[in-house]
Amino acid sequence: MKPIKLARVEDFGPKNVRSFRILGRHVGVFRREDGSFRAMEMGCRHQNADLTLGIMKDDVVTCTWHGWQYNMTTGECLRGSGSRLRHYDCSVEDGHIWISALPIETPQTASDGESWEHF
Repeated sequence: MKPIKLARVEDFGPKNVRSFRILGRHVGVFRREDGSFRAMEMGCRHQNADLTLGIMKDDVVTCTWHGWQYNMTTGECLRGSGSRLRHYDCSVEDGHIWISALPIETPQTASDGESWEHF
């Protein structure tokens, strides 16, 4: 599948995260401290709550509905019996953010020292 033109970089304004729905999935797009972007699934594996609305502490997001937790670097489900959240290929071209139409199976990891506390 071809990549999807998702948003303009300027659409983020002062925000560092935005939530989108792609093929029925919650997808979070995150602006890193260096200005680059990354994207990953953000639908809780329990009942598909949008995890971009969850509670962040260090690299862990907690779903506000039932307390399931996920590591935001690896996507691993830490509390609950869900599978890992997958990442999307993500790039910026001519001021537009492009992501793969489907998640990828190989996780992208956050760069050394990157923190997810900026939600």
